[in-house]
Amino acid sequence: SHHDMSFRQRAVIKFLVKEEIPAAEIHQRLQRAYESVCMGASSVRRWVRHFKDGNNSIEDEHWSGRPQTASTECDKERVDEIIQDDRHVTVDTIAQKLGIGHSAVQEMIESLGYRKVCSRWVPQLLTEDHKGQRKAITSELLQRYRHEGNDFLLCIVTGDESWFHRFKPEMKWQSMEWHHLHSPSKKKEKTVPSAAKVMSTVFWDAEGFILAKFLEPGQTINAARYVQMLHKLRCALRDKRPG
Repeated sequence: SHHDMSFRQRAVIKFLVKEEIPAAEIHQRLQRAYESVCMGASSVRRWVRHFKDGNNSIEDEHWSGRPQTASTECDKERVDEIIQDDRHVTVDTIAQKLGIGHSAVQEMIESLGYRKVCSRWVPQLLTEDHKGQRKAITSELLQRYRHEGNDFLLCIVTGDESWFHRFKPEMKWQSMEWHHLHSPSKKKEKTVPSAAKVMSTVFWDAEGFILAKFLEPGQTINAARYVQMLHKLRCALRDKRPG
């Protein structure tokens, strides 16, 4: 009967899955063996997923009389509840809790409209007051630019901080040399950046570099150091940008 033929094919699929044969090749083998009564490619893929998920039964749930649609909707509701309770939960954990396959859980999650995303790292989280202050300062700067034009831009000094390795090895492309075709290749020992780092604060304006200061070992970034830095910046501006 058709049921017996399908049962045999499912047994073959289970064996070939254990042999790690891809679904497409399994379907081709079944076509050669069963010809016109071979199950469809989509059914083969479904059974391959079924066995790969660790399920050993080759009985078709449709023949057992179980209301598959109702069961799937119930599982989908449970998946939604689990995700709502823990946004960090993994697919494997959900599958273990519900006792269903990994791929089935993945399909339910996609049908529920979920996708896993990472948080975007920012230097710091701004409060509403911080945002308001930045908006006010930005509006003031834009207003000055409208009145003064490019002359205002020439007055702006920008500062930035960055960490640097105390030793940074030469890049591979930097070691390239011209050689004749038959010259022996040159070898170079691989080096890595030093673990020790130093912080540098750099200031510049539209005309170029103004000042760079390095944080000395043992010092920390605090208000007093920033005040000292601004005093040095003012002296550098007086020397390099007179008038």
